[in-house]
Amino acid sequence: MATAEMHKATRSEVEQALREELARVSRLSYHRGHVGGTGGNISARVPGEDAVLITATGVSLGDTTPENIVKVNLFAEMCDPNFPYRPSKETGFHCSVFRLRPDVGAIVHVHPPFATAFSCLNEPLPLVTISARANLKEVPCVGLAPAGSAELRRYVEEGIEAHPGVKALLMREHGILALGKDLVNAYNIADLVEDTAKIAHAYLTLRR
Repeated sequence: MATAEMHKATRSEVEQALREELARVSRLSYHRGHVGGTGGNISARVPGEDAVLITATGVSLGDTTPENIVKVNLFAEMCDPNFPYRPSKETGFHCSVFRLRPDVGAIVHVHPPFATAFSCLNEPLPLVTISARANLKEVPCVGLAPAGSAELRRYVEEGIEAHPGVKALLMREHGILALGKDLVNAYNIADLVEDTAKIAHAYLTLRR
């Protein structure tokens, strides 16, 4: 096999492994209760390419497979058609984060109930434990806009630019955005944000 063909085969194997991991983390997020129905979307940067794999619109994270994941470039344009699947309608803000944050390798956008409830207050998530403060530092809240809109993408971009190095954002009345070096890291951050929200809710309830 020629060197170019070997390189192509290796890249294909890397992408297939990433598809499998993305599908696994998507199903894990669904069964963890981080999202319901066909909500939420998860993405990962393709190593060595200006491209992203992202979950498909209209497909439950619980039903995500390597075959129904979609590949786009960093400007949310489809690289390889995968009929009948289309990328999430929120692909725009995923790609914005990848462009603004080269250190981010994966993004988990889900709607866990406690963290989403706090997002409705339009305030940063209360980090009431020393562990949350040490691991998350801050979880700001970005503005309210319709899902998939250019306005929502702009709010996410502004949140990323205003809080360099942030690991997670609340999205007002919408859920959370967790940013990680890879899929497992992003999933763990999303899970930590929801656990932090549960503890904050219990603490604030006890204080009343």
